[in-house]
Amino acid sequence: MFQNKLNPLYTLVNKNFQIHITGLDNIDRDRNYIFAMNHQSIMDIPIAFSVLVPQTNRKIILFLSHIFYAIFYPLTRPLDVLRINMNKGKTKKITRFNQGQIIKGIRRLRLGSNALIYPEGTTIGGLESNILRGETGAIRMALRSGIPIIPIGIRGSNHAYPFTLKTNNPFIFKTKHPIHINIGKPIFLEEHTEVDVKQYSDDARRVLRHLTDHLMDQLADLSGLPKVQPAGASNR
Repeated sequence: MFQNKLNPLYTLVNKNFQIHITGLDNIDRDRNYIFAMNHQSIMDIPIAFSVLVPQTNRKIILFLSHIFYAIFYPLTRPLDVLRINMNKGKTKKITRFNQGQIIKGIRRLRLGSNALIYPEGTTIGGLESNILRGETGAIRMALRSGIPIIPIGIRGSNHAYPFTLKTNNPFIFKTKHPIHINIGKPIFLEEHTEVDVKQYSDDARRVLRHLTDHLMDQLADLSGLPKVQPAGASNR
């Protein structure tokens, strides 16, 4: 598996950052998961891979913002990346595209892969060390695949690697700033399997929003960061 061949990169990440991890025992190597993580820095991605790949020994399907997808394009194919369009005021075309990407992720989950998704879809929360409102993709995948979600809270990566947040210089590392990762217990959604998320009804949207908000609450608790609810937020 190509992701296992990146061990030198994982070693480099762990050597150059002070990463403190709790909750690894919540991951069962004998099953696959949807890993849902809050997003503070673009360094969260290599950090997550350095933690999760050795722990699970399964391929991880990464859901990545279309902006980061364009930046890291040479790595997207070997890393098995699915692009999500995060443009505001999404058109029906963009919505259909994103739905198709979620369906691809569900198919790969059913074949035994893990998925890694950042529900916020952006690192903007890292500017003020906040948790932003989450998109519903992680919950949609969990309901349709039957695969549990493992929430992962991270804090400090925005200070340790502030590129795109506080600096445009990708070579600024603050290696002495600690990064804390807290891995939560699996979230099983069997009691909501009757929700038909394919229909996009008002009831389905309310359930998706409720479950997503609850997931973001857990990410706030695990990371120790405050959750921000934007004004005028809808049930979508």
